[in-house]
Amino acid sequence: MGIKTSAGQEVPVLAAGTSSFGRYQKISAEKTYNMFLSDSWLVNYPGYQVVAKLLPSGEGRGIFRSIRGNFMLAVVNSQVYQLNSALGAILIGNLSSNTGEVFMDENLNSQICIVDGVNAYIYNYTLPPNITIQSVGGGLIPKYVTYHNTYFLFGNGNTTSNGAAWYAYGFSTPTTIVQISQLALQTKPDYAIAVIRIPAQSANVLVFGTSVCEVHTQIGGLQNYRRVNSISVDYGCISVSTIAASDNFIMWLAVNAENAPVIMVYAGQGATPVSTDGIDYVMGTLKRPDKSTALFSRVDGHLFYQITFFDPQDNLTLAFDFESKKFFHLSDQYLNYHPARQYAYFNQQTYFASINNASIYSIDTDITVINENTPGQTDPLLVFDMQRIRITDNMIQPNSDRFVVNRLTLTIEQGQDPNALPPGNITYVITEQGDLVLSEWGVPIVTEDSWGGGSSYTMPYQPRVDLSISKDSGVTWSNTVGRDLNPIGYRQNILHWDSLGACNTITFKFRFWSTARVVVGPCSMEIRE
Repeated sequence: MGIKTSAGQEVPVLAAGTSSFGRYQKISAEKTYNMFLSDSWLVNYPGYQVVAKLLPSGEGRGIFRSIRGNFMLAVVNSQVYQLNSALGAILIGNLSSNTGEVFMDENLNSQICIVDGVNAYIYNYTLPPNITIQSVGGGLIPKYVTYHNTYFLFGNGNTTSNGAAWYAYGFSTPTTIVQISQLALQTKPDYAIAVIRIPAQSANVLVFGTSVCEVHTQIGGLQNYRRVNSISVDYGCISVSTIAASDNFIMWLAVNAENAPVIMVYAGQGATPVSTDGIDYVMGTLKRPDKSTALFSRVDGHLFYQITFFDPQDNLTLAFDFESKKFFHLSDQYLNYHPARQYAYFNQQTYFASINNASIYSIDTDITVINENTPGQTDPLLVFDMQRIRITDNMIQPNSDRFVVNRLTLTIEQGQDPNALPPGNITYVITEQGDLVLSEWGVPIVTEDSWGGGSSYTMPYQPRVDLSISKDSGVTWSNTVGRDLNPIGYRQNILHWDSLGACNTITFKFRFWSTARVVVGPCSMEIRE
């Protein structure tokens, strides 16, 4: 790879890598934004676009797909909307609260239960559009809801002596539910803040406290559920909004009385933290871990647990890939946290509610930009490149000797961007074989008169890769040097940068500017002493 000088040595550079959290920058500065590994190549994480604007402004609080009713519910501010298959929305009611995440689930009686941390509400979609506040007693403040074997199971937001209790409610009338049983956490003095069914274990649920979790089994009768005495998890949950379940796993932001927050996964019969010392350090530095949300998503066969800390002091989204067992960074177009709150798969498409506004978004790997245009709007200023960034690990000689970087060579897919068509008034210099003639920097050469004349000329869209280097483990960075990517059909896939200087350590930052997909492969640097 690359052209070697007489004294050059080729050294691999991990351009296709993950976010590896070192305790300190010197240990590792490695980060990957809005990309993930596929067959050892780096590819783009899904982009997203607005598909429905429910209100001019506000906060998306939750989204839910009704399988039996064949529609979605979306909550923005205090309003609850039903969306049909064409994403037409009708207002079906209002909640008592107007901020914070809501949770929804449905039973077999056409009832959908909505919980907002203040009240529980029932929406019966076979009746005229309306939601009904439920009368709950026994010290229950509905904090979380899940459906399990004919019952709605409620976590409790009560922090008094009744807070250890959790509840099972069943069908009463088409618009109401009734308490069937009251149960409690028993392992520790704690609050039962959430209950969720355990995937692939039809009779078992996991009851969350703030410092412990218990497994309970449905046994029927007056007792209804019984604690499994042989199993408990010595971690509770710091934010019920981070609880997410897939077909095999439950994950959440966990904490106990002795330790800082960790990300925990429950699979089968036990729970283990998903962390390194670097991740644990990041979790320990969070200012408001309670202001968080999480979800599971499946992207091209990869299962991701995506967790977001949206307080301005934290401003962080991480995605854990179960395929690579590694973390990646996600962001919006401004390198702030990713705005997704809850996913719903409906009509062969995935949608999410946004923390930042009152719109519903579609998300897919075929979407390679962030498009904030509402349906029917075509403002190009509202279409943003995704922040695709790769910061490599710190490259150091085994003996820490100084070295000179002659050349850096990167393999990247080119010639696939449909928006990078050569404009009509530009003439590229080509060979007899029809290939572009490139400069020593890898930039296509154009004829002298190809830019035309006059002041009306506008520079065409041009995808490119920007490179910055750091010689102090990512603390400070050099100026940016870009390399343009080829127009459609010209698929030469090598970029290079020369004469990067002498150093004891070097770190590379690639920024991929493109409205199309990005596929990044092998990379190497040629060095000499």
